[in-house]
Amino acid sequence: MTEQPFEIDSRYNRISGIMIIPPSNKRLPCAILSHGLVSSKESSKYMALSERFAEAGIASCRFDYHGCGESGGNIEETTLSIRLDNLNAITDYVLSHPGVDPQKAGIIGSSFGGSTALLKAARDERIRCLSLWATPYMLENKEDGTISDIVFKETIFTDFQSYDILAEARKVSHALVIHGEADEVVPCAEGKAIYKRLSKPKGIEIIKSGDHIFSADAHRNKAITLALNWFRRYLISDGGT
Repeated sequence: MTEQPFEIDSRYNRISGIMIIPPSNKRLPCAILSHGLVSSKESSKYMALSERFAEAGIASCRFDYHGCGESGGNIEETTLSIRLDNLNAITDYVLSHPGVDPQKAGIIGSSFGGSTALLKAARDERIRCLSLWATPYMLENKEDGTISDIVFKETIFTDFQSYDILAEARKVSHALVIHGEADEVVPCAEGKAIYKRLSKPKGIEIIKSGDHIFSADAHRNKAITLALNWFRRYLISDGGT
């Protein structure tokens, strides 16, 4: 497979990313990987996703959101709106890539990146399928304003609250929800609530004893396999509408 680093501009920051293109003489389906609030494109989870998807003949795009990894911006100032703008720019880049079939793109989003992915899919009919991992529809503002020991500006909370994630879910179909039963960050009930409001076709898998990041190898491998099979179904075999 070929790894192609790139940088593009969004309205808020410069975005660093990498395209993973399996060998092929035709344009390929592509999975856009939307990481969590304080993660990056170099997360072991996303690197494993890229590798497994490449083995199945599906390209992928990993990238760093605003304030993360090699991308510009201060993470303390990030918001869901800024992340959505990043994802808009990334999607346009991916769908114009010469190695990607623009009719066959989906997004895998985890945690805050799942909320971002859901909003993008609700607004962009070019997104053919979706997998939402450990995805919240609420963002709790603790007294000290911290998330993962980072003190965020108040705007991350007020901006998130300006979106009705559950209402947006009604506009989304072809989505697979994957959530850990023992998620200590985003309660499993939030994933179930999102699933309930999604339009059909849809699916849900609750991973028994799974934590927020699927840290156990067996849990992570199961989540990757579930997402891969979902993307095969809707990006390769066009399994239903």
